[in-house]
Amino acid sequence: MRFQFGCLNCLNIFDLEMNSVQFDKTRELVFNPEPECPECGATEEIVLSDFGLQQIDLMILHNRIPTIK
Repeated sequence: MRFQFGCLNCLNIFDLEMNSVQFDKTRELVFNPEPECPECGATEEIVLSDFGLQQIDLMILHNRIPTIK
């Protein structure tokens, strides 16, 4: 699955291939692997872009994001 992210550190917008995306027990999204900015290497300042949020919304709508047990 390919998602679009943004880096708040260097303001780069980029696509990353994720092996999986799941909800944890508190309904937080867990990406595997952890998203990392290809420009500056940041991992903590990474957020979903507006398009990435739309992608997640569609997956939620179609019940395609499992919950980690």
